[in-house]
Amino acid sequence: MKARKVFLLLFIGFLSLTALVAIISVLSGDFGKLQLKILATTFTISSASICAMSCAAFIEKKKSRVFGSIGISFAAISAILVITGVWLELDQEAYWKSTITFIVFGIGFAHAFLLIMPDLDDSHKWIQIVSSISIAVLALQIVGAVWSEVDHSGYYKLLSVVSIVVVLLTLVIPILMKMDKKPHEIIAALTLIKNQDGTYRDKHGIAYKVTKIDNEQKHKSDPQQSPQDVNE
Repeated sequence: MKARKVFLLLFIGFLSLTALVAIISVLSGDFGKLQLKILATTFTISSASICAMSCAAFIEKKKSRVFGSIGISFAAISAILVITGVWLELDQEAYWKSTITFIVFGIGFAHAFLLIMPDLDDSHKWIQIVSSISIAVLALQIVGAVWSEVDHSGYYKLLSVVSIVVVLLTLVIPILMKMDKKPHEIIAALTLIKNQDGTYRDKHGIAYKVTKIDNEQKHKSDPQQSPQDVNE
């Protein structure tokens, strides 16, 4: 919970700073290279915070610190690489290809974790597995295209198909989450006041006779019915 709160505060803070810089630049009429670098920096940190929040939530929900930490690491390294490249104005092709690789995997981890976290019915859990595999395949396809500079149309057609599958599953899982949501149990307490004659009455004056039921005997006779507690 603490990690998610930190990333949330970072996101809100740097998003606000981005808006502030943009407003000042518009009002002053001075939007140069420095302002552009500041905006890129704040936007990058805000984006990385969103991805890190997803990973932190995954750690909290699924208790999988290893994978969650890997996702956070990708998000942090991506932000560092982008900010460094922007401020130092690096133009090395390998550097930016590496940066794109970390960005793709950082977003991929965050996206997959968001789709894994919902508690779906057992009959629908396979969809979450397929979504993770699809996201992983898409990420590898994008990274492969970046490094190999693929120019074959068939490759990008396949990439588009996988992208459509990822988008479809991203829309389907929240819908299934609503469908599989079990109604909350309604717990009602009946408060009774004991009368001198051994009977009971509620706040409306309705009379009751209360008999203690042995739990073991009741379960044997009616295993489907759960005992109710009456507050004396």
